[in-house]
Amino acid sequence: MSTRNENNSNSRAHAEAAVGGSSPAMDTGGTYRAVAVFLAVIVIAALVYGLVQTAIKASALFTG
Repeated sequence: MSTRNENNSNSRAHAEAAVGGSSPAMDTGGTYRAVAVFLAVIVIAALVYGLVQTAIKASALFTG
């Protein structure tokens, strides 16, 4: 049997925190997103650099 108080979202959050579920924490989503974008830019830049260098070397092979 459930009571009306158990259906309250506030009491569910406290219950989840008590059993090790999701607990109220600092909002770090923006920080993680910024780091992820920064790392993605580095990886993409490295891939583009590698492709350009490969294209230059391949064109040198075929053009003499």
